Amino acid sequence: MLGQGYNKKMNRIILLGVAILIVVLLGAIVLSIDSKPNSTTLGSQAYFTDLSPSDFNRELVSGKFKLLDVRTVSEYLGGHIKGATQKDYYQTQQFSDYLDSLDKKANYLVYCRTGHRSSSVLKIMQQKGFTNVYDLSGGINAWISEGFPVEK
Repeated sequence: MLGQGYNKKMNRIILLGVAILIVVLLGAIVLSIDSKPNSTTLGSQAYFTDLSPSDFNRELVSGKFKLLDVRTVSEYLGGHIKGATQKDYYQTQQFSDYLDSLDKKANYLVYCRTGHRSSSVLKIMQQKGFTNVYDLSGGINAWISEGFPVEK
């Protein structure tokens, strides 16, 4: 006959197993909610996501995207990605008017210095009805760190 100590150990093992199962299931749920479409699945759905510098470059050279630099004029003049249109995110009304003038069904690549402003721009563009907007993760700083060119 097994003692009370054995029953306590079995209960602990069962509880540990149940706890691990709950953590795994919650992790799977969180991952499925947080999953982002990749840039190769363009279609009728709307996409708003971050791209690594290499993925951003791949989409840029495809010629299917309009490039938008949302930094200040002085930041832009200090170095920018070739072909970018500069519109200052901090010029709130002018920036909003500019976005209103754009084709909402076109594809856009957006970047700033570190990715904070451009991340906000993605949200604004989504609210305004744009369908395909991608952000350079880490901004132009990450772009430069990975050896991609800028022009002045």
